Amino acid sequence: MAGRADTWRGDDVAHAEGRNVAFELFILGELMDGIYHGYLLRDILTRMLGPYRQISWAAIYPLIHRLERQGFITREEEGQTKSPTEDPQPPGRQRYAYGITAAGRQRFYALLTQPGKRNGAYRELFAIKLLYLNYLTLVQRRALFAECLEYLTRQRDHLRHVFTAQSTTAMLPDIQREQIFRMMRFRLSSVEAEIAWLEEEMDHLEG
Repeated sequence: MAGRADTWRGDDVAHAEGRNVAFELFILGELMDGIYHGYLLRDILTRMLGPYRQISWAAIYPLIHRLERQGFITREEEGQTKSPTEDPQPPGRQRYAYGITAAGRQRFYALLTQPGKRNGAYRELFAIKLLYLNYLTLVQRRALFAECLEYLTRQRDHLRHVFTAQSTTAMLPDIQREQIFRMMRFRLSSVEAEIAWLEEEMDHLEG
């Protein structure tokens, strides 16, 4: 049990690290287009990730402050604080406008072009990279899509293996096996749809 718990903790750490990389890329990518307030960056990210992913201030502001300390972004104080009814930000928080530095631009390109780690946060990172395809060359776009296709193909092959006679699920009681198959069919349908989308996008690139 201890070994399994250690594995779970390791997976959680890897997922958190991958998520932080995705959020860092998002912040730098948005600032490539101009100056933004922290609350607006959080609002855009929350809307992009969907209604069930609420990004807290505790998640976004420490990251912004770290990027500032590292010299990737700069902030400019506006000298006024609006009431919480005027802007979706914490009450009493000073308004700051953030911009990207030359080092931040280099960091943005490095994050955008480096291979993504294969962990639970990979899909989220890939989705954020899609926002900034206009910063990639055709060759870099191909590499990004090919990387994701390889990731999804491995997922698909793993799920398909469950339905083979060589899988350990083949030895389970019928009712238990059917429950597993139902869940796997659900996951497989999602992965196959994503693969089809990727292949269509890759065809468009070649065109």
